[in-house]
Amino acid sequence: MTYLMILLLIVAAMSVATIRLIVRDGRGPQRPPVSHFEDARFRAPVAH
Repeated sequence: MTYLMILLLIVAAMSVATIRLIVRDGRGPQRPPVSHFEDARFRAPVAH
């Protein structure tokens, strides 16, 4: 019985992972590329 419960847990986890990959496509947010000058993530750290 324990074997079946573990097997069921593994199957459920793999199913959830597969559905997440189908929905998200595994590529992250889809947006056009942004110039370094326009994107705040590319700012140099400020020296103190």
